Amino acid sequence: MRRIKTLSPLMFGLTTLAWAGFTQAQAPRGPPCAPRTEVVAHLRDIYDERLAGNGLAEGGYVLELFTGPAGTWTVFATTPQGMSCLISAGGSWEPRPTPDIFAGR
Repeated sequence: MRRIKTLSPLMFGLTTLAWAGFTQAQAPRGPPCAPRTEVVAHLRDIYDERLAGNGLAEGGYVLELFTGPAGTWTVFATTPQGMSCLISAGGSWEPRPTPDIFAGR
């Protein structure tokens, strides 16, 4: 009976380690990506975000910033093949003031 009590915690520990290794192996690697057309439609439908700016990055991908009227923002890197991968997203976006504000008009 004593041997069973000793093996139970050991077996529990090994099972836990095996399960942890299994779940980690199933985790996706890298950022979530989808076709650009789907990403743009999702941002427009769910968050009312529109393209606010973009730029060509080294490596041939386009960095795109989408912003919404509620202050949400999302940054994607889009590959030449049309796949957009999430870089970051957040809230409390504040646009830069327009130059007319400083022109004294």
